[in-house]
Amino acid sequence: MSFDLRSPDFIDNPYPTYRAMRDEAPVWRDPSTGHIFVTRYDDVLAVLKDSRFSSNRIADRMKRVPVDLDADQLHRILVDRLVMTDGRRHRDLRREVGSAFTAAMVRTYTQKTDSIVQEAFERFSESQTLDVLNDLALPIPSHVILSVIGLPPRDHAQLRRWAEDFYLWLAHSPGGITSRTEKAITSVESMSDYIREELPKVSEINHRSYLGRIQSNLVEDRMTETEAVANLIGVINAAHETTTSLILNGTLALLRNPDQLQILIEKPDIISNAVEEMLRYDSPSQVISRIASEDLELGGVRIDAGEMLALVLGSANRDERVFAEPDAFDVRRNDRQQLAFGHGSHFCTGSGLALLEVAMIFRRLVPLLPNARIVSGPVQWRPSPAFRSPLALKIEFDTVAITIAEFGGDWWSRVPTQR
Repeated sequence: MSFDLRSPDFIDNPYPTYRAMRDEAPVWRDPSTGHIFVTRYDDVLAVLKDSRFSSNRIADRMKRVPVDLDADQLHRILVDRLVMTDGRRHRDLRREVGSAFTAAMVRTYTQKTDSIVQEAFERFSESQTLDVLNDLALPIPSHVILSVIGLPPRDHAQLRRWAEDFYLWLAHSPGGITSRTEKAITSVESMSDYIREELPKVSEINHRSYLGRIQSNLVEDRMTETEAVANLIGVINAAHETTTSLILNGTLALLRNPDQLQILIEKPDIISNAVEEMLRYDSPSQVISRIASEDLELGGVRIDAGEMLALVLGSANRDERVFAEPDAFDVRRNDRQQLAFGHGSHFCTGSGLALLEVAMIFRRLVPLLPNARIVSGPVQWRPSPAFRSPLALKIEFDTVAITIAEFGGDWWSRVPTQR
């Protein structure tokens, strides 16, 4: 039995293949890579809960580095990243790294986040077109996370580019591994130097920022410098990757499902619920991985210690055994079981902040979408089975919707309907 997870048809729409995998081979070993794909919700959840499966995938990542390249810097960054650790070390790092993303702390970011979102919308308020990627999905998450961290706005664009170079190497991305590794090494070195320069500059003004907390951890020996740098890079990466893709995927889902858009127009109080459905329906991170730490069996398949499991979140979130009509996009679905942010000890630390800013974006974007149309051509998806989002998404608004949306207030009663 074979499944092609890199064909153009799969990249365009992986969900029929996922359904076939769930039905015919829910735990399937890819003969070309040896990786074991897990596609049913219950199996994915069981692995995420099981301490016999490790998050330490460093050896798998480093074995891809060409032998003639000195990638010690990349290795050091991986060793000290929260997402590559387990057990007590993971708990200790998570306590420090996650301190800025507790529910209480996220509430303190509300005003700043709302201001950033409002400024982004004001920049294109007089335009009838919107580049969703470059006007919203990239700049807003970048500005929000770097503001939370406490880094100067003038450096945000450069930090985003460095982070992207590292992430393109870390993930199974298209392009030559040599060039991607070289760019990642250069960017990580530059980013590390930059952060080391910025940490001593933490002042009384921004000592309450995430950067200030990291500096305190260094002074009080709760973190090493490498741990601080590695996890600052990790936070920046994670904030861009998931949130950017969620904004794009959610916008596309609403455009393709005008009946659901209409529901949001009439019931804006369920925006947060709709964002949860966006995460389930087209999960930004389609696949995450774990390493078996001992010999075991899953779904009748023998797994040896050291083997890689690919947990297909995109499939688990469409499992008909858990979700009614899983291929339907339903903003009223009141089911918070989706696994887009993972589960258990490795549940995404920044999920609260991501949900806050995405909900704020769609509160402003929804009233502009009735009768909007895509002008960037047929949707082309990122050519990676691990991450899912359009490569570009430009839309043209209906002028009446723009005019009515500018009134604010109870916009849902005055925006043109789809009926």
